[in-house]
Amino acid sequence: MKTYLAIIKANWQRMLTYRFTILAYRIGEVIEIIILILMWSAIYSNQDIIKGFSLKEMLTYVLFGSLVHILIKNFVYDRVSEEIKNGKLSLFLIKPISYLGYTFALSVGQFFFITILSVITHLVVILFFIDKFILNFETLYLAVILIMVILAFIIEFLIAYLIGLIAFWTDETTGIYATISRLKKFFSGGYFPISLLPSIFVSVSLYFPFAYSFFVPSQIYLKKISIEDGLKGLITQIVWIVLLYLIIKIVWKKGIKKYEGVGI
Repeated sequence: MKTYLAIIKANWQRMLTYRFTILAYRIGEVIEIIILILMWSAIYSNQDIIKGFSLKEMLTYVLFGSLVHILIKNFVYDRVSEEIKNGKLSLFLIKPISYLGYTFALSVGQFFFITILSVITHLVVILFFIDKFILNFETLYLAVILIMVILAFIIEFLIAYLIGLIAFWTDETTGIYATISRLKKFFSGGYFPISLLPSIFVSVSLYFPFAYSFFVPSQIYLKKISIEDGLKGLITQIVWIVLLYLIIKIVWKKGIKKYEGVGI
């Protein structure tokens, strides 16, 4: 445990050296959110309700959902694929530490660092549009959302890690990650609430992990999804975590044989 805590602390300190890059990302996030707010405000200019969403509900959905999405985002695939391609993975094969655990510890360090910055930037935007934001301080709803975000973070990490492992067989992981990221954002409701689509699409989406990284947490916050359904969603997330972990174990076992086989 001390080893992993040291990794988290070291990554926190390392990220402080990239202050300008991190600031640039935060500025980009704010600009994207403001564009979405202006876009939806324009769409609602001639109507009060769209598919059960008022303007305040839609803007709250955008602000809250984007915060969740940012908190769970990571670049694990890039680190994993690069360390496989340049041979740095070999260093971890002789160390008494799990490579998966090491990479996860780095992501946790990044999570806590980005959490503070993202919360601050989002609070600034929310305060600016406070008259258009719905506040929900109910402890039970917030507790379910918090657990859901933590599980979504783990799922996002496992997916990115799995994509990074593809580097055992090909150098082209960036394109694969970009394609999957766009699909994830669509199925998560990042572009618009998936409830605007046919109900069958929503029903199917809830069996996959993506909706729990944007759509479902926002819907729970808006009380459009009940606590009971939220708890069912947590079970779905746990099932996916177990499934992804098992897939990673299989891919790692096959990939490491190939890695050692080429003498790296």
